Amino acid sequence: MRKYIDYMLIGIKEHLVYRGTVLASFMAKIVYLYMQFCLWNALFDSNPGLNVSLSHEETIRYIIVATIVSTFMECDVIAWINSEIQSGSIANQLIRPMDFRAMIFSKHMGRSVIKMLIYCIPLTIISVLYFGKPLLCREQLLYGVISIVIAYMIQFLYSLIIGMMAFWLIVTWPLNMLLAALYKLLSGSWIPVSMFPGILSKVNAFLPFRAIYAIPVTIMTSPMSGDSIRHDMTVQLIWLMILGVLSVFTWNYGKKKLIVQGG
Repeated sequence: MRKYIDYMLIGIKEHLVYRGTVLASFMAKIVYLYMQFCLWNALFDSNPGLNVSLSHEETIRYIIVATIVSTFMECDVIAWINSEIQSGSIANQLIRPMDFRAMIFSKHMGRSVIKMLIYCIPLTIISVLYFGKPLLCREQLLYGVISIVIAYMIQFLYSLIIGMMAFWLIVTWPLNMLLAALYKLLSGSWIPVSMFPGILSKVNAFLPFRAIYAIPVTIMTSPMSGDSIRHDMTVQLIWLMILGVLSVFTWNYGKKKLIVQGG
């Protein structure tokens, strides 16, 4: 257990090694959040009769919380595995007396913890002061936190599976770019999925993406019935199990196909 805690600390130190980059990232997130706020305000102000599932206030609240949550949910596992394979360092990682996937998860958790402290908390304070209204549904806060934990695991497993595709493909960045665009759109990170047109909404219902952002953020920001919350969290748990099985399958067969580059 101690060695995984050490890798969490490594993840924290790696993220903090370039202080200028950390500051620039924080400023970029503030600018992005402000742009989102202005964009959605302009959209609703220019279309006062807009018939959408979420009200103006609910949409702004959703976008703010989704942006804040995304600051620690972001996962660089795909790029890291790809670089390790291309450099040949993956060979050293695999012979260590520890589980490779648990090691990656530990580093990811370390990065997430420090991101919560230096990004999420300040962004939340700034957003509350600027928005001037409560961001969360207090009655559903516990369910929302549990849902975010499940979503965090789903996000990691999804990234791990795509990253391990490099065991076959060696270079995965073209695939990563394509899937990243689909993921950002369909997960509800940019646009609430409840605003999707009919056909896109039906297709997205059979994909895991909405379980990462749309479900937990909606639970935290919009009043819902108990049945709806249980249904959505059940969907998350189903996808967590499916991706867990897929990650084991990909790992067991992928490491046999691995071709080490460089070294």
